Amino acid sequence: MLEVNLLPENARRVALSPVEQFHRTPLMAIVIVGMAGIVFVLWLPIGLRRQRLQQLNGEIQVLAPKKVELDHIQEVIHRLRRQETAFQGLQQGQYRWAKRLNTLSTLTPDGVWFTDLALDPTRGLVIQGSAIGQGGTEMVHIGRLVQELKNDADFAAAVKDIQIESIKRSQDRDVEIVQFTLTCSLTQGPPT
Repeated sequence: MLEVNLLPENARRVALSPVEQFHRTPLMAIVIVGMAGIVFVLWLPIGLRRQRLQQLNGEIQVLAPKKVELDHIQEVIHRLRRQETAFQGLQQGQYRWAKRLNTLSTLTPDGVWFTDLALDPTRGLVIQGSAIGQGGTEMVHIGRLVQELKNDADFAAAVKDIQIESIKRSQDRDVEIVQFTLTCSLTQGPPT
C-alpha cells in the first residue's frame, strides 16, 4: 500500500507510538472498568454506613421520650434511696425520735399546728406549720416554740440549730393564717 502525504513536513502526522495508541487497546477498557469497580467497591460500604446511620438516628428519635421518662424514674429512685437511708438512721434511734416528736407536740402552743414534717438530706428536719393570726402574738408563739425546742436537752442533742426559714401570711375567709417553715439541722452521724 502506498501512502501519499501532500502536507508540508511540519504539519505531517508522524506515526503514533505504542504509548500514544494505548487508549485504543482493550487493556485500557479493562483498566477503566477496573477503576470504576474500585470506586463502586469503596462507595458501597460508605453508602451502607450512611443508611445504617440514618436508621439509628430514627431509632434514637423514637427512644428519646422513653429516655426522658427513664431519667425521671431514676431520679425518683435516687431520691427514695436517700430518704430510705435517712429513715433507716431514724429507725435505729426510733425510741428517741418518738420521744423527740412527743416533745415537739408537747411544746407546741395553742393556735399553732404542724402541716408537714420531712427529713431532707441537706436541710435536716423540715417542719411546716400554721398559726392563727392573733394581732401579732402568733409570731411570739412561733418564736417561743423555737426557743423551747432549743432549750430541750433531748431535742437539742439531735439538732445543731433551729431556724425560722419562712413566714407567710394569708387570709382564709375571716381568719388570718400565718404559715411558717422551721429547719432543724441534724447533728453529724445517724440520728439517735
